[in-house]
Amino acid sequence: MTKRDSSCRLEVADAGIRLSNGLVSLFFDTRLGLIMLTESDEKTMCFSRGYVQVHTDAGVFDSRKMVYRGISTLDFHDGRDEGKAVVLKLQDPAATVDMHIKLVVVKDRPGYSCVVQFKNNTGHELKMTSIETLLIDVDDGSRVYTGWSGESLRFFKNGFHSWELTQATQVASGENTSHFFSVLNNPDTGAALVMGFATLANQFSTVSVFGRQTQENRLARVACTCQCDNVSLPDKHSMMSEEMLLVATHEPLRGLRTYVDVTSHRMRAVTWKNVPTGWCSWYFYYTMPDQDEIVANSEFVQRRFADSVEWIQLDDGFQKTVGDWECNSRFSSGLKNLADRIRNTGHRAGIWTAPFVATEHSVLFKDRPDWFVRDEDGNPIAVDQNVLWLGNYYALDLTNPAVLSHIEELFKSLKADGYEYFKIDFLHHAVKPGIRQDMNVTRAEALRLGLETVRKAVGEDLILGCGAPLGPCVGITNAMRIGTDIASVWRYETMGLGVYECAINTMSRSVLNGRWWINDPDCVLVRQDDTQLTMDEVRLWVSLVALSGGLVLLSDRMMDVSEERLRLLDRILPPYGKGAFALDALVRPEPSMFVLPIETPLGLWAVAAAVNLTDKPIDVTFPLGDMGLDPTKLHYVFDFWKQEYLGLSEKTVVIKGLNPHSCKLLAVKPETKVPTVLSTTMHFTQGAVELNGMSWDSSRHELSTTIAVNTRDSEAVFFVYGSNWRPEKALVDGVDAKLEQVAPEVVAVRQVFKTGQIVKVRFRGR
Repeated sequence: MTKRDSSCRLEVADAGIRLSNGLVSLFFDTRLGLIMLTESDEKTMCFSRGYVQVHTDAGVFDSRKMVYRGISTLDFHDGRDEGKAVVLKLQDPAATVDMHIKLVVVKDRPGYSCVVQFKNNTGHELKMTSIETLLIDVDDGSRVYTGWSGESLRFFKNGFHSWELTQATQVASGENTSHFFSVLNNPDTGAALVMGFATLANQFSTVSVFGRQTQENRLARVACTCQCDNVSLPDKHSMMSEEMLLVATHEPLRGLRTYVDVTSHRMRAVTWKNVPTGWCSWYFYYTMPDQDEIVANSEFVQRRFADSVEWIQLDDGFQKTVGDWECNSRFSSGLKNLADRIRNTGHRAGIWTAPFVATEHSVLFKDRPDWFVRDEDGNPIAVDQNVLWLGNYYALDLTNPAVLSHIEELFKSLKADGYEYFKIDFLHHAVKPGIRQDMNVTRAEALRLGLETVRKAVGEDLILGCGAPLGPCVGITNAMRIGTDIASVWRYETMGLGVYECAINTMSRSVLNGRWWINDPDCVLVRQDDTQLTMDEVRLWVSLVALSGGLVLLSDRMMDVSEERLRLLDRILPPYGKGAFALDALVRPEPSMFVLPIETPLGLWAVAAAVNLTDKPIDVTFPLGDMGLDPTKLHYVFDFWKQEYLGLSEKTVVIKGLNPHSCKLLAVKPETKVPTVLSTTMHFTQGAVELNGMSWDSSRHELSTTIAVNTRDSEAVFFVYGSNWRPEKALVDGVDAKLEQVAPEVVAVRQVFKTGQIVKVRFRGR
């Protein structure tokens, strides 16, 4: 087979300019102002007749109506990417504006990126509405290789901020809008276009598809848009779009990972040195926490979970009112005293604020109405109402230097009081359209100014964003809430709260974890009282949080939780540190397959959650190859929660009739010729955290593994062996232990374990 030439090439001809890299070929027609992307053979059309537009108050400027004036080229190798770039120089016929389109192809990436620079030469100021880096009008002469059938297409719709539902949908008639990035894919053929913006700091961006009324040829238009918020562009000045990235692929999930990785690099994303674990006051105390209750929970958590939980986070309710961050009467000893008491229990202190808003009752709002986003008449705009805050609240104007100074002083004060973790909430209200002091700053830039001010004040401490427009937070927040608020119910449909929505977003936004930040799926609630959740629903949510690789935050009154429920938490602490991916999140609105590949000295396996978010029983089928496993081998399958061996699977793992609102948490491990560790009851990874190494002594026919955790209760290690073996004896640190037969060819050693103990099982051949 001939090796593919992956070098990037540039060809300039009378008809146009072509960039290629052995995977795709990108062509710009200099006569028609159109962009075409094909696969490398130039036979498979990814899309055709794409174009660029800039919208201003003086009209629309369109690459198809511009005059081509020339190009400049660049070869680059920045240590990460190697490729070629061209800048196409276009001008409108009246020579009143210049449009420069930078197109880039990178070695080994099946797509291209685009940045548009727009220069005003009109002699007067222009108001900038939007820059559309790619438009495709889909018809018989201009198509995308995903096809245009409404029945076949899936559109991944990413929400604007933390709490908005993110899921795959069918393309509906009218406008379908995703924020920052999207995937348009055809599950029947596998063809997909991943479209998004790899820079996110200066303009809010959307990927939209427009649908016709007819289902057969539903897809009418594709648009990748940067919103310019009517910012003024003086004469002889330029404005740049964000950098759009498009990946054409038959592996949609891999293509989405490529986009997220590139964006992480462009935005200099920050995560955290470990996966944060903690306790949060919100979901039991809500707006009525008490300083002594905070300490009591902190003391209990330290006794019960030792070093597995690092942070104690005070949430809403300590302040006099939102906007006035002095303590109320329930915190009469002050925030510094509370942080000291938390540290004395062996934890680190975190605190919640909503720093960019203030209520109508706050002194800040009453004394400084000029600090808030205003309407045309100069009156502050109420951005929302909150019954828990007793009325309206308003957004601070983050373009006002005095406001930024106020925010900086607030966080410097909290840091000086001993807080090292800052949950900043309700951030999306800061981008409310309205009048600001500096109207030449976009809403995205304004939000970024506020975020950078918080970062400057707290230094390298942990920042958790919440209720936040996702894009501008990349590179500033270490962690991010990626779903709505949890609740001790399956679903509050009118409020969008509960396990159902949280579960969808935890899976659908899992690709962001460890790349843009550490995901915060929201708190784990395991209480047995004052809850509407069934045990199946609790286990489902616990499983998804554990697999997500994101924050693990507790939020019950821990002293009241039964030991049975606390043991659920034992099984997800400490976090594994890596996150799962949802095999079907780009296809199904309610994903059902969440998979975590694991590789340790014990071997390579997968932990998989088969999830049913629907109200009817479903079947779930995992292809082994899609799980990162070898589909040519047989695999052992073990149900963690039921402690049940499900036998050997070939090519696929099939779960039949999975009950509504439930999940099975499976270990899927390749069959071995000699006995091996199958699972444990100690940790959801079933070997990666609680066991340290495994060895087979072929001369003694002895399998051994080392315990890596202390257990409070009797726990089990499960061993599986084939028909050629029979277990004879078990030893724990050289002392005889009972062998428990739990299934044909599966035995368990069950007891209270200590770190460092060596468990051995001796076999004989049949």
